[in-house]
Amino acid sequence: MPAALPVLRRLLPCCALTLGLAAAADAQTVIAEVQEISFDAPESWAMKYFTSVSLFTGLGVPEAREPGSVEIGLEASSVPQLSEAERTVGFGGTKAEDLNRSEVFGRPRILVGLPARFTLEASYVPPIDISGVEPELFAMAFSRPLAGGDRARLGGRLVVQRGTFEGDFTCSRDEIESGPNPFDCERPSTDDMELDTVSLELTGSLEAGRDGRWRPYLTVAGHRMDLEFQVDSRYAGLVDRTLLLTDGETLSLAAGAQVHLGARGRLAAEVLWAPLEVVRPPRTATENDDLLHLRIGYSYRLR
Repeated sequence: MPAALPVLRRLLPCCALTLGLAAAADAQTVIAEVQEISFDAPESWAMKYFTSVSLFTGLGVPEAREPGSVEIGLEASSVPQLSEAERTVGFGGTKAEDLNRSEVFGRPRILVGLPARFTLEASYVPPIDISGVEPELFAMAFSRPLAGGDRARLGGRLVVQRGTFEGDFTCSRDEIESGPNPFDCERPSTDDMELDTVSLELTGSLEAGRDGRWRPYLTVAGHRMDLEFQVDSRYAGLVDRTLLLTDGETLSLAAGAQVHLGARGRLAAEVLWAPLEVVRPPRTATENDDLLHLRIGYSYRLR
């Protein structure tokens, strides 16, 4: 027994530390609520806004392609920076969140010609860290010309998109490193926004110019959005794991033009407008806080 005393003396402080950490963990309050919020709530508006930025639009009127033809492309869109009032969406519209990250969003796309004048379009954005945010998006569309000839055309697209945006939105690293913060954030959060969208587009275009290379177009689209935001943050001694759920429909309107560059290349640019409803406290009436941004795309037909 005397020989075991030194060992016990070494173990007692470790046991005491372990018990102390366990007691502290037990004392920390964990919030794990599931909240279904209205589609015009401030948090919903933020999710709708960035989902609208990421919409997989057609960048032109659908064309009939030869079955088996392959076209690859790149697109980039602007991400407008939000004012502090627009970023005040946390806790029902009372806390400003760190939502201004990258000013540009981009992705690749591939188009494959199918029988019956259909085209399959697909895009994948891998989870690469961009200004503290990791987007991962997969989108797919089926498009087809519906009516018209060389001068005027009408086409439709059915689009589905699913993805996530992961980042330190509720307790950002910059917020913590800048010093004391109003909500006593303890460490950068690992929040996760998930989106599922189904869109239906109708696009009309006209041939312009003597050579017919230019085609101005107008796209009207409806979108069904199922959105959720998983909070994962620590602040003021709390562990917040609140899950926010919302769903609803939005509309968008895009006006642009595409130009054929040689026999295989195509360049397109458009301005997209999406009216987004929101109720910001202390107001109780619905107002529109819309998205307006620019999209540019280039594609090249391989075969």
